[in-house]
Amino acid sequence: MDHEIDRRDLLRLAGAGAAGLGALGVAGCGSGDGTAQAARSVTATIAAKPPRTATRFAKQVKKGEVPNLLLVIIDSVRADALGSYGRRNAHTPNLDALARDSLRFTECYPESFPTGPARATIFGGSRLFPFRDWKAPADMPGTPGWQPVPDENMISTLKRAGYWTGYAVDTPWTMVGSQEPFLRDFDRYVPIKGQTGTVTANESIISDAELAKWVAPKILESSSGQKMRQYLANMAGRRGEDEYLPAKVFTAGMKLLEEGKKSKKPFAIAIDCFDPHEPWDPPARYIKLHGGSLNRAWNPGTVLNGTAKSNGLSAADVRQMRALYYAELTMADRWFGNFMQRFHELELDRDTVVMFLSDHGFLLGERGYVAKFAWELHPELIHVPMMLRHPEGKGARRTTDFYSQTEDVASTLLAAAGLEKPEWMDGANLLPLTEGKQPKKRRDYVTGAYSSIVFARDRNWSYVADNQGGRPELYNLRRDRREVRNLAGSNSTQARKMYNGMIKRDAGGPLPKFPS
Repeated sequence: MDHEIDRRDLLRLAGAGAAGLGALGVAGCGSGDGTAQAARSVTATIAAKPPRTATRFAKQVKKGEVPNLLLVIIDSVRADALGSYGRRNAHTPNLDALARDSLRFTECYPESFPTGPARATIFGGSRLFPFRDWKAPADMPGTPGWQPVPDENMISTLKRAGYWTGYAVDTPWTMVGSQEPFLRDFDRYVPIKGQTGTVTANESIISDAELAKWVAPKILESSSGQKMRQYLANMAGRRGEDEYLPAKVFTAGMKLLEEGKKSKKPFAIAIDCFDPHEPWDPPARYIKLHGGSLNRAWNPGTVLNGTAKSNGLSAADVRQMRALYYAELTMADRWFGNFMQRFHELELDRDTVVMFLSDHGFLLGERGYVAKFAWELHPELIHVPMMLRHPEGKGARRTTDFYSQTEDVASTLLAAAGLEKPEWMDGANLLPLTEGKQPKKRRDYVTGAYSSIVFARDRNWSYVADNQGGRPELYNLRRDRREVRNLAGSNSTQARKMYNGMIKRDAGGPLPKFPS
């Protein structure tokens, strides 16, 4: 397992800046989203939000007087991939068990994604959309929305109030140099390298023949193909399932639970597992469990954002891709289950609020698309699971269709700690829902963006367009649940209503124009 870094070590290493993390490269969720690379900055046209200033608390929290807080993020989980959200034979028993103990949110959507923007929203506690004043750091993709977690955030606020903070993570975009101010807020930070985007071995040890076993022939020479080569090199020498990255993340998480329990302070721990994000190379038993073939000449272990055709994938290849995705999710679920078993053994269930969610989904061939193609802002990509477990059982075995979004995480966990949220946080406190009450913030619809493509949804309509309202798509959710009949041409009035009354309203005015 990667070594642990405490606060003193991180401060000592901080001077190395991006060079200290120079093994990281542009990979993962970053590129190939189907939109042009944008310029690095955009001039403000609307008044800025309240400045992020440190929130001081007259009274420090004390252990036993406030609950512990546990946030679990598992990347790339479609809501419909879990048994608790209706998938038959999902083989996700541990996340489903958490759902039974929790209030389950049936209408949760990211306000910005993929991986990097989503983390900035989850931990930052404020909406990034419409990415006004956006400036992409040099160590992140140059597409709108990509930015580090703000220096003032949920973790810094909890730490200042008296919480002991910990973070176990293998998500590569949290390890780049621009994230260092955020990472210094953790008393214990456990980075686990190995995912695509990190380098732990020389990629030259993977031959072309070995690479060809995991990448479609048509994209073998693509950026995704080369990322797969580095990933395979990182994983070379792996002996058993306990050396897969989900196992490492959740095992590190168990140690954080143990340290948090021993602390004289209440704890706030975040566990951030990158799988089932691609690339996929799960153990054979999980592939078999999900109906995948074990006798193929090659596996679609990674794909480019786009169509199955552009990836050179046949219908059989797409079925195998689905099996690999679900297999990776089941493996992550198993190690999450081991983690939660330790959680219960330590009797932390009695005094810990648990929040689980994912950042975005993944296209598995729907409408002919795979991966995270930005124009396909449909449920497969934007509908994610969220669960809120209260130590007193409030809300357990119930569901809510309240429109929730990723900026709500920070407001909710701070409220659970009995802390007033900073004025720059704009999420909703979801705790009242556990008691059958409504949050103070009302939502009749949701909006969000992936790069320069926006979406809006309410109970009746789904809308997708570029952020200036171009190339609109409109779907009637009452008659077209699969969202395949674009009605924007025949119902332009409703399309304009969605853009002006939802997108522009939530953006606070005209949206910034990103150079192409």
